[in-house]
Amino acid sequence: MNNEELKQMCLSLLQVDTEEQVIKILKDKGFWDSPESWRYYGDREDNYSAIGNQQSRPEAALVEKVVNSVDAVLMNKCWLSGTSPEDANAPKSIHEAVALYFAGDAKKFETQGHIAYWSPQKRTEVSRLITLAATGATAGSKDSTNPCFIISDCGEGQTPNSMPSTLLSLDKKNKFKIQFVQGKFNMGGTGVLQFCGHHKLQFIVSHRNPQIVNSATSDDSAGMWGFTVIRREDPAPGGKSSIYTYLAPLGANQKPRNGEILRFNSNSLPILPSGKNAYGREAEWGTAIKLYEYTSTGFRTMMFRDGLLSRLDIMLPEIALPMRLHECRDYKGHAGSWETTLSGLSVRLDDDKAGNIEENFPTTSLLGVAGEQMTAKIYAFMKGKAENYRKNEGIIFTVNGQTHAYIPRTFFSRKNVGMGRLDGSILVIIDCSKLTGRAREDLFMNSRDRLRNGDLRDAIEHQLELMIRDHQGLKELREKRKHEEVASKTADSKPLEEALKSILKSSPSLASIFLTGTKLSNPFKTKEVSSDDTPYKGKLHPSYFKFQKLQYKEKLERAAAINMKCRITFVTDVVNDYFARLENKGIFSLCILNVAETKKVDSYSLNLQNGKASLNLKLPGNCSVGDVIAYQAEVTDDTLPEPFVNVFVLTVGPPQQVTAGGGKKGKTPTDKDGNEQEAAVGIAMPEINDVYEKDWEKRKHKFNQFSALEIIQEEAAEVEGNGSPAVYSFWINMDNIYLKTEMKSSKIAPELLKARFKFAMALIGMALIRGDAMSDKLKTDDESGGQNANDGTLNLDERVFQISAAVAPIILPMIESLGALNEEQFTVGSQVGDDE
Repeated sequence: MNNEELKQMCLSLLQVDTEEQVIKILKDKGFWDSPESWRYYGDREDNYSAIGNQQSRPEAALVEKVVNSVDAVLMNKCWLSGTSPEDANAPKSIHEAVALYFAGDAKKFETQGHIAYWSPQKRTEVSRLITLAATGATAGSKDSTNPCFIISDCGEGQTPNSMPSTLLSLDKKNKFKIQFVQGKFNMGGTGVLQFCGHHKLQFIVSHRNPQIVNSATSDDSAGMWGFTVIRREDPAPGGKSSIYTYLAPLGANQKPRNGEILRFNSNSLPILPSGKNAYGREAEWGTAIKLYEYTSTGFRTMMFRDGLLSRLDIMLPEIALPMRLHECRDYKGHAGSWETTLSGLSVRLDDDKAGNIEENFPTTSLLGVAGEQMTAKIYAFMKGKAENYRKNEGIIFTVNGQTHAYIPRTFFSRKNVGMGRLDGSILVIIDCSKLTGRAREDLFMNSRDRLRNGDLRDAIEHQLELMIRDHQGLKELREKRKHEEVASKTADSKPLEEALKSILKSSPSLASIFLTGTKLSNPFKTKEVSSDDTPYKGKLHPSYFKFQKLQYKEKLERAAAINMKCRITFVTDVVNDYFARLENKGIFSLCILNVAETKKVDSYSLNLQNGKASLNLKLPGNCSVGDVIAYQAEVTDDTLPEPFVNVFVLTVGPPQQVTAGGGKKGKTPTDKDGNEQEAAVGIAMPEINDVYEKDWEKRKHKFNQFSALEIIQEEAAEVEGNGSPAVYSFWINMDNIYLKTEMKSSKIAPELLKARFKFAMALIGMALIRGDAMSDKLKTDDESGGQNANDGTLNLDERVFQISAAVAPIILPMIESLGALNEEQFTVGSQVGDDE
């Protein structure tokens, strides 16, 4: 083929949208059925396992392509500045590179190194350097096929001769020594292949920026465009696995399976989209990658709430550079824009804060685990708003703005957290960019889409449980939501609770199980009573940071049980994002003083909310009862003339026994810090609420006609603080089909049947809660209570929901039948059995 024919072949492959069309083009050129024209991907015949064992979700794999494009654009800028990306003078971080190449000053990396500080106009302008276009059949229609995605960039590009060792390589350390890029493993980019169509086809075309071609390097392909197609070949006869190969027919007659890729000369190619035209802009250099018939479960559209934009936002919450998304397919009923800028979830939430995020959120918290430092940003969404921004994600872990793993939102329903009422409204973003390399390897899989099981993960999850459980803002929001939902029902709750208590007391066996065991609490058993409801307005920088009730520099002294976490409360006047913002960020440090050498505390969490900073820490593992430990907490930032230093002294006390209900045996609740005090109301019984069909969809577990009981843990049991038991509310489906059937056919009064059903379900729920608590008591070897995010174990509320639905068909007939059984019937039956 001559140069023009090769160019037309390249454009044809770029612009078709089905595997069938690609195969036809390759067959017409005599390549598809010519094995020798296909080179092993990565020059490895055993490449299938390495390529196939990567991201588990299609959007996570697609993100790796986006990250590679960001890297390519930054490296192009670095080359153009006259510096090799591997040079010692090159930027030391992604944000430093962004600040240097797009704001002209690397020293401004704390602000201009983050696109959140850019104007919308600048984000849109820069986004045209990296684009993602969706092509194919009409989006959203029943007969539409999977879309094709084209990721294009104006990055450094590659020459045809260098592509086998860069874009088509495996395991090579092409970016290993470059400090300002994200992709370094040289594998993530192949994760998309398993999600392409049946033949796993992918097209690549690239051209090296002629301004950065190294003249000292002999490369006769410099100045040319190179292109190829990647495919999966079935195992050969006797072979063990499939093989990924790419089209490289040049010289293949002399070197079968080791030829060179096709190339041609052209001043530019239409590899960039413009509006709805996927090929509307010419590029003189760069790279375009097309994924044919890509699996798009959960994001078949591009722009809508459930589309790819939403998924990429959460996978790249703080993307280093913006990118432009183009929906180039027809979409029935779509009247909006066909293109938009992807700036990441953090920017989107800042832009959409009004009407979506609760007042005084987001807040920030610091996490120290095993000497590793992380920052958490906690978002609390208004009711029904979270689904616009995330699906099942509850806590996402990021490194340099890219999500590396997440924990599902069921985390918030764990017994040790007690935020089940808010699990549909909380999103936590953990910035892990400061983790050491070893810690990063221990925490994340190389695929960068899930957590690795191990001690570090367990320790982080434990600190997160404490951080969320004790977060004052979340506790107040939980109380607010609880009052909103059940306030109208509280007038009727006391008779129900009294009746349930009477039932328990009337039976010695029930009384011995429940009334002396795991006690349940009314959702209003305790509530925070604040002396001041004025909205909090913090200062940009603190004018004080001290212990509650003490003067600054006055030493705090208190006892701490050796087996309990210790909680220390500071007060300040600084804004909530002080420890997480980018500019003049607050720095917190904690160390132990009375040792031979000042020792930094490895593990702690610090929540900052509306002028209160709550510190949770664990006593050193080698301490003994009677030890006196002095701690120093220091807070500073770049603007403070001197740091705020606070010293507190803990005297290690004997261990405290934890009761089955979560409290500390023989201890009364301690006083709370500050202007907060407990107002005791209600009784130690669950709050029982009726649910009818009109409210089914509002319930957390989405009731239907077969649902029976939902429990919500309103508050976690506190074993380190005031020893309060866990708090639950019960929600019973009074339009359950089996209840309504009995009411229609039975001669028993409907109100009596309702009462039987309601109290039976309450007893079942209480029994399951007690059984769960007893089970946990026996699990001394599992601190997580068997609730790790990915172990498949249902949370307690999910088990209660399923089990109650399973027993609902038999509960009323069983009560009636067993209640009618008398001694005479039993005696006659026994005699017959004995005679036989």
